[in-house]
Amino acid sequence: MATARAARPLALTLTVVAAAAAAIMPTVASSAAPRVTLGQVEARVNALNEQAERITESYNSAREGLAKLELQRQVAAHQLQRDQAALSAARQSISATASYAYQSGGLGGVVSLTDLSNPDTFLSSSAMLDEVARYQAAQVAAVAAAQHDVASASTQVIAKEQTAKKALAGIADDKRRIDGLLAQARSLLSSLRAADRARFAAVNNASASAMRSLRGSYNGPASGRAAVAVRFAYNQLGKPYQYGASGPNSYDCSGLTMRAWGAAGVSLSHNAAAQQGETRGISRGNLQPGDLVFFGSPAYHVAIYIGNGRVIAAPHTGDVVKIESLSSMGNYSGAGRP
Repeated sequence: MATARAARPLALTLTVVAAAAAAIMPTVASSAAPRVTLGQVEARVNALNEQAERITESYNSAREGLAKLELQRQVAAHQLQRDQAALSAARQSISATASYAYQSGGLGGVVSLTDLSNPDTFLSSSAMLDEVARYQAAQVAAVAAAQHDVASASTQVIAKEQTAKKALAGIADDKRRIDGLLAQARSLLSSLRAADRARFAAVNNASASAMRSLRGSYNGPASGRAAVAVRFAYNQLGKPYQYGASGPNSYDCSGLTMRAWGAAGVSLSHNAAAQQGETRGISRGNLQPGDLVFFGSPAYHVAIYIGNGRVIAAPHTGDVVKIESLSSMGNYSGAGRP
Protein backbone atom coordinates (compact mmCIF):
# COMPACT_ATOMS: atom_id res chain seq x y z
CA MET A 1 0.00 0.00 0.00
CA ALA A 2 1.16 3.55 -0.53
CA THR A 3 2.36 6.10 2.01
CA ALA A 4 0.28 7.63 4.79
CA ARG A 5 -0.80 4.26 6.08
CA ALA A 6 -0.85 3.80 9.81
CA ALA A 7 2.26 2.36 11.40
CA ARG A 8 2.83 -1.20 10.28
CA PRO A 9 3.77 -4.12 12.51
CA LEU A 10 7.41 -4.58 13.33
CA ALA A 11 7.50 -7.58 11.01
CA LEU A 12 7.89 -5.47 7.90
CA THR A 13 8.52 -7.22 4.62
CA LEU A 14 12.20 -8.05 4.45
CA THR A 15 12.79 -6.90 0.93
CA VAL A 16 11.06 -3.58 1.49
CA VAL A 17 12.85 -2.93 4.77
CA ALA A 18 16.14 -3.52 3.06
CA ALA A 19 15.03 -1.25 0.22
CA ALA A 20 14.33 1.52 2.69
CA ALA A 21 17.69 1.22 4.37
CA ALA A 22 19.48 1.08 1.02
CA ALA A 23 17.61 4.13 -0.25
CA ILE A 24 18.44 6.10 2.89
CA MET A 25 22.17 5.37 2.74
CA PRO A 26 22.82 4.19 -0.85
CA THR A 27 26.48 5.23 -0.98
CA VAL A 28 27.62 3.65 2.25
CA ALA A 29 29.65 0.47 1.88
CA SER A 30 27.74 -2.55 3.08
CA SER A 31 30.51 -3.50 5.43
CA ALA A 32 30.10 -0.21 7.30
CA ALA A 33 26.36 0.45 6.96
CA PRO A 34 25.22 2.49 9.99
CA ARG A 35 22.18 1.50 11.97
CA VAL A 36 18.89 3.20 11.20
CA THR A 37 15.98 3.57 13.57
CA LEU A 38 12.69 1.79 13.08
CA GLY A 39 11.03 5.18 12.53
CA GLN A 40 13.44 5.99 9.70
CA VAL A 41 12.81 2.63 8.12
CA GLU A 42 9.04 2.95 8.30
CA ALA A 43 9.08 6.50 6.92
CA ARG A 44 11.28 5.53 3.99
CA VAL A 45 9.30 2.35 3.34
CA ASN A 46 6.07 4.34 3.14
CA ALA A 47 7.64 6.90 0.80
CA LEU A 48 9.06 4.16 -1.41
CA ASN A 49 5.73 2.34 -1.55
CA GLU A 50 3.87 5.49 -2.53
CA GLN A 51 6.38 6.25 -5.27
CA ALA A 52 6.25 2.71 -6.59
CA GLU A 53 2.46 2.63 -6.47
CA ARG A 54 2.11 5.89 -8.39
CA ILE A 55 4.59 4.78 -11.02
CA THR A 56 2.96 1.40 -11.43
CA GLU A 57 -0.52 2.85 -11.90
CA SER A 58 0.78 5.43 -14.40
CA TYR A 59 2.58 2.63 -16.20
CA ASN A 60 -0.63 0.60 -16.39
CA SER A 61 -2.57 3.59 -17.72
CA ALA A 62 -0.01 4.37 -20.41
CA ARG A 63 0.14 0.74 -21.46
CA GLU A 64 -3.65 0.55 -21.85
CA GLY A 65 -3.65 3.83 -23.79
CA LEU A 66 -0.99 2.49 -26.10
CA ALA A 67 -3.02 -0.63 -26.80
CA LYS A 68 -6.07 1.48 -27.70
CA LEU A 69 -4.01 3.66 -30.01
CA GLU A 70 -2.59 0.61 -31.74
CA LEU A 71 -6.10 -0.75 -32.29
CA GLN A 72 -7.19 2.58 -33.78
CA ARG A 73 -4.16 2.55 -36.04
CA GLN A 74 -5.01 -0.94 -37.27
CA VAL A 75 -8.63 0.05 -37.98
CA ALA A 76 -7.46 3.11 -39.91
CA ALA A 77 -4.95 1.03 -41.87
CA HIS A 78 -7.64 -1.50 -42.85
CA GLN A 79 -9.97 1.30 -43.96
CA LEU A 80 -7.16 2.78 -46.01
CA GLN A 81 -6.63 -0.58 -47.74
CA ARG A 82 -10.33 -0.78 -48.61
CA ASP A 83 -10.31 2.75 -50.00
CA GLN A 84 -7.20 1.99 -52.05
CA ALA A 85 -8.90 -1.09 -53.50
CA ALA A 86 -11.96 0.95 -54.41
CA LEU A 87 -9.77 3.58 -56.05
CA SER A 88 -7.94 0.89 -58.01
CA ALA A 89 -11.24 -0.54 -59.27
CA ALA A 90 -12.42 2.92 -60.31
CA ARG A 91 -9.19 3.54 -62.17
CA GLN A 92 -9.52 0.22 -63.97
CA SER A 93 -13.04 1.15 -65.01
CA ILE A 94 -11.88 4.52 -66.35
CA SER A 95 -8.99 2.83 -68.15
CA ALA A 96 -11.38 0.39 -69.82
CA THR A 97 -13.60 3.27 -70.99
CA ALA A 98 -10.63 5.19 -72.36
CA SER A 99 -9.33 2.09 -74.12
CA TYR A 100 -12.67 1.52 -75.78
CA ALA A 101 -12.88 5.13 -76.90
CA TYR A 102 -9.37 4.93 -78.35
CA GLN A 103 -9.99 1.66 -80.20
CA SER A 104 -13.29 2.91 -81.64
CA GLY A 105 -11.79 6.15 -82.86
CA GLY A 106 -12.83 8.41 -80.06
CA LEU A 107 -16.37 9.57 -79.49
CA GLY A 108 -17.16 8.93 -83.11
CA GLY A 109 -16.99 5.21 -82.50
CA VAL A 110 -19.69 5.55 -79.89
CA VAL A 111 -21.78 8.14 -81.66
CA SER A 112 -21.68 6.12 -84.90
CA LEU A 113 -24.09 3.74 -83.26
CA THR A 114 -26.72 6.46 -83.32
CA ASP A 115 -28.53 8.18 -86.16
CA LEU A 116 -26.54 11.36 -86.72
CA SER A 117 -29.35 12.65 -88.87
CA ASN A 118 -31.50 12.87 -85.76
CA PRO A 119 -30.32 15.80 -83.58
CA ASP A 120 -32.36 14.67 -80.60
CA THR A 121 -30.70 11.25 -80.63
CA PHE A 122 -27.25 12.77 -80.95
CA LEU A 123 -27.81 15.18 -78.08
CA SER A 124 -29.18 12.38 -75.94
CA SER A 125 -26.07 10.27 -76.57
CA SER A 126 -23.76 13.15 -75.73
CA ALA A 127 -25.61 13.78 -72.48
CA MET A 128 -25.27 10.10 -71.59
CA LEU A 129 -21.52 10.17 -72.20
CA ASP A 130 -21.16 13.34 -70.13
CA GLU A 131 -23.13 11.76 -67.29
CA VAL A 132 -20.91 8.67 -67.34
CA ALA A 133 -17.81 10.85 -67.31
CA ARG A 134 -19.14 12.95 -64.45
CA TYR A 135 -20.05 9.82 -62.47
CA GLN A 136 -16.62 8.34 -62.94
CA ALA A 137 -14.94 11.62 -62.01
CA ALA A 138 -17.11 11.94 -58.92
CA GLN A 139 -16.35 8.35 -57.97
CA VAL A 140 -12.62 8.85 -58.30
CA ALA A 141 -12.80 12.12 -56.38
CA ALA A 142 -14.81 10.52 -53.58
CA VAL A 143 -12.43 7.60 -53.22
CA ALA A 144 -9.40 9.86 -53.38
CA ALA A 145 -10.91 12.08 -50.69
CA ALA A 146 -11.63 9.05 -48.51
CA GLN A 147 -8.08 7.84 -49.03
CA HIS A 148 -6.75 11.23 -48.03
CA ASP A 149 -8.94 11.37 -44.93
CA VAL A 150 -7.96 7.90 -43.75
CA ALA A 151 -4.29 8.51 -44.47
CA SER A 152 -4.50 11.71 -42.44
CA ALA A 153 -6.27 9.89 -39.59
CA SER A 154 -3.69 7.13 -39.70
CA THR A 155 -0.92 9.70 -39.48
CA GLN A 156 -2.56 11.24 -36.43
CA VAL A 157 -2.98 7.87 -34.73
CA ILE A 158 0.62 6.94 -35.41
CA ALA A 159 1.68 10.28 -33.93
CA LYS A 160 -0.41 9.57 -30.82
CA GLU A 161 1.10 6.10 -30.61
CA GLN A 162 4.59 7.57 -30.73
CA THR A 163 3.63 10.03 -27.99
CA ALA A 164 2.29 7.19 -25.85
CA LYS A 165 5.45 5.19 -26.44
CA LYS A 166 7.57 8.12 -25.29
CA ALA A 167 5.44 8.45 -22.17
CA LEU A 168 5.69 4.74 -21.55
CA ALA A 169 9.45 4.88 -21.97
CA GLY A 170 9.62 7.65 -19.37
CA ILE A 171 7.53 5.63 -16.95
CA ALA A 172 9.69 2.58 -17.61
CA ASP A 173 12.73 4.68 -16.69
CA ASP A 174 11.12 5.54 -13.35
CA LYS A 175 10.28 1.90 -12.83
CA ARG A 176 13.88 0.94 -13.47
CA ARG A 177 14.91 3.51 -10.87
CA ILE A 178 12.68 1.84 -8.28
CA ASP A 179 14.00 -1.55 -9.30
CA GLY A 180 17.50 -0.16 -8.80
CA LEU A 181 16.63 0.77 -5.22
CA LEU A 182 15.32 -2.74 -4.63
CA ALA A 183 18.52 -4.17 -6.11
CA GLN A 184 20.49 -2.09 -3.60
CA ALA A 185 18.22 -3.49 -0.92
CA ARG A 186 19.00 -7.04 -1.96
CA SER A 187 22.70 -6.20 -1.85
CA LEU A 188 22.33 -4.77 1.64
CA LEU A 189 20.32 -7.79 2.70
CA SER A 190 23.12 -10.09 1.64
CA SER A 191 25.41 -8.28 4.07
CA LEU A 192 23.18 -8.95 7.07
CA ARG A 193 23.89 -11.69 9.50
CA ALA A 194 22.48 -15.06 8.52
CA ALA A 195 20.39 -15.15 11.69
CA ASP A 196 18.73 -11.81 10.84
CA ARG A 197 17.99 -12.90 7.28
CA ALA A 198 16.48 -16.14 8.52
CA ARG A 199 14.34 -14.35 11.11
CA PHE A 200 12.88 -11.91 8.60
CA ALA A 201 12.37 -14.64 6.01
CA ALA A 202 10.51 -16.73 8.57
CA VAL A 203 8.18 -13.82 9.37
CA ASN A 204 7.47 -13.21 5.67
CA ASN A 205 6.89 -16.88 4.93
CA ALA A 206 4.56 -17.24 7.89
CA SER A 207 2.52 -14.23 6.77
CA ALA A 208 2.20 -15.53 3.21
CA SER A 209 1.31 -19.01 4.45
CA ALA A 210 -1.39 -17.59 6.72
CA MET A 211 -2.92 -15.75 3.78
CA ARG A 212 -2.84 -18.83 1.55
CA SER A 213 -4.66 -20.81 4.21
CA LEU A 214 -7.61 -18.43 3.91
CA ARG A 215 -8.22 -19.07 0.22
CA GLY A 216 -11.76 -20.14 -0.50
CA SER A 217 -12.90 -19.32 3.02
CA TYR A 218 -15.29 -16.47 2.28
CA ASN A 219 -18.79 -17.08 3.63
CA GLY A 220 -19.95 -13.50 4.07
CA PRO A 221 -23.14 -11.73 3.00
CA ALA A 222 -22.11 -10.73 -0.54
CA SER A 223 -24.38 -12.00 -3.28
CA GLY A 224 -24.56 -11.97 -7.05
CA ARG A 225 -21.63 -10.51 -8.94
CA ALA A 226 -20.14 -8.97 -5.80
CA ALA A 227 -19.87 -12.44 -4.26
CA VAL A 228 -18.05 -13.71 -7.35
CA ALA A 229 -15.57 -10.81 -7.14
CA VAL A 230 -14.92 -11.28 -3.42
CA ARG A 231 -14.45 -15.04 -3.74
CA PHE A 232 -12.01 -14.49 -6.59
CA ALA A 233 -10.00 -12.09 -4.42
CA TYR A 234 -9.97 -14.61 -1.57
CA ASN A 235 -8.56 -17.24 -3.91
CA GLN A 236 -5.59 -14.99 -4.73
CA LEU A 237 -4.49 -14.53 -1.10
CA GLY A 238 -0.80 -15.16 -0.58
CA LYS A 239 0.17 -14.58 -4.22
CA PRO A 240 3.05 -12.11 -4.69
CA TYR A 241 2.77 -8.49 -5.76
CA GLN A 242 4.35 -7.66 -9.11
CA TYR A 243 4.43 -4.46 -11.11
CA GLY A 244 1.89 -4.43 -13.94
CA ALA A 245 0.68 -7.97 -13.20
CA SER A 246 -2.94 -9.09 -13.46
CA GLY A 247 -2.68 -12.78 -12.65
CA PRO A 248 -2.93 -15.58 -12.53
CA ASN A 249 0.22 -15.98 -10.42
CA SER A 250 0.90 -12.41 -9.29
CA TYR A 251 -0.88 -9.04 -9.15
CA ASP A 252 -0.56 -5.35 -8.60
CA CYS A 253 -3.39 -3.50 -6.87
CA SER A 254 -5.54 -2.58 -9.88
CA GLY A 255 -4.68 -5.83 -11.64
CA LEU A 256 -6.25 -7.72 -8.73
CA THR A 257 -9.45 -5.67 -8.63
CA MET A 258 -9.73 -5.74 -12.43
CA ARG A 259 -9.55 -9.54 -12.50
CA ALA A 260 -11.82 -9.96 -9.49
CA TRP A 261 -14.64 -8.03 -11.12
CA GLY A 262 -13.74 -9.44 -14.51
CA ALA A 263 -14.57 -12.88 -13.09
CA ALA A 264 -18.02 -11.45 -12.34
CA GLY A 265 -18.44 -10.22 -15.92
CA VAL A 266 -17.60 -6.55 -15.28
CA SER A 267 -14.90 -4.92 -17.38
CA LEU A 268 -12.59 -2.48 -15.59
CA SER A 269 -9.39 -0.75 -16.64
CA HIS A 270 -6.02 -1.80 -15.26
CA ASN A 271 -5.59 1.48 -13.41
CA ALA A 272 -6.82 2.67 -10.03
CA ALA A 273 -7.81 6.19 -11.11
CA ALA A 274 -9.66 4.84 -14.16
CA GLN A 275 -11.50 2.30 -12.00
CA GLN A 276 -12.66 5.07 -9.71
CA GLY A 277 -14.17 6.82 -12.71
CA GLU A 278 -15.75 3.60 -13.97
CA THR A 279 -17.61 2.84 -10.74
CA ARG A 280 -20.56 4.49 -9.02
CA GLY A 281 -19.35 6.53 -6.07
CA ILE A 282 -20.65 5.53 -2.65
CA SER A 283 -20.02 6.80 0.86
CA ARG A 284 -17.70 5.04 3.25
CA GLY A 285 -20.62 4.38 5.57
CA ASN A 286 -22.44 2.46 2.84
CA LEU A 287 -19.60 0.12 1.91
CA GLN A 288 -20.64 -3.42 0.99
CA PRO A 289 -18.50 -6.47 0.19
CA GLY A 290 -17.24 -6.22 -3.37
CA ASP A 291 -17.01 -2.42 -3.41
CA LEU A 292 -13.69 -0.90 -4.40
CA VAL A 293 -11.90 1.53 -2.11
CA PHE A 294 -9.44 4.07 -3.45
CA PHE A 295 -6.48 5.94 -2.04
CA GLY A 296 -4.87 9.16 -3.24
CA SER A 297 -6.20 11.82 -5.60
CA PRO A 298 -5.98 10.92 -8.38
CA ALA A 299 -6.18 7.38 -7.05
CA TYR A 300 -2.92 5.44 -7.11
CA HIS A 301 -4.04 2.48 -5.00
CA VAL A 302 -7.19 0.37 -4.90
CA ALA A 303 -8.44 -2.57 -2.85
CA ILE A 304 -11.63 -4.63 -2.66
CA TYR A 305 -13.80 -4.38 0.43
CA ILE A 306 -14.80 -7.69 2.03
CA GLY A 307 -16.79 -6.50 5.03
CA ASN A 308 -16.17 -5.89 8.74
CA GLY A 309 -13.82 -3.01 7.99
CA ARG A 310 -11.39 -5.19 6.01
CA VAL A 311 -10.12 -5.23 2.45
CA ILE A 312 -8.10 -7.52 0.22
CA ALA A 313 -5.23 -5.71 -1.47
CA ALA A 314 -2.01 -6.29 -3.37
CA PRO A 315 0.11 -3.81 -1.39
CA HIS A 316 3.60 -3.43 -2.89
CA THR A 317 6.76 -5.15 -4.05
CA GLY A 318 7.97 -7.73 -1.55
CA ASP A 319 4.50 -8.35 -0.16
CA VAL A 320 1.62 -10.65 -1.08
CA VAL A 321 -2.11 -10.30 -1.70
CA LYS A 322 -3.44 -10.00 1.80
CA ILE A 323 -6.29 -8.99 4.08
CA GLU A 324 -5.81 -5.60 5.71
CA SER A 325 -7.80 -3.32 7.97
CA LEU A 326 -9.26 -0.36 6.10
CA SER A 327 -8.70 1.85 9.14
CA SER A 328 -4.95 1.18 8.94
CA MET A 329 -4.77 2.54 5.40
CA GLY A 330 -4.36 6.29 5.08
CA ASN A 331 -5.09 8.70 2.22
CA TYR A 332 -8.53 7.18 1.62
CA SER A 333 -10.17 9.09 -1.25
CA GLY A 334 -13.44 7.31 -1.90
CA ALA A 335 -15.24 4.12 -2.82
CA GLY A 336 -17.00 2.85 -5.90
CA ARG A 337 -19.47 0.10 -6.77
CA PRO A 338 -18.95 -1.59 -10.16
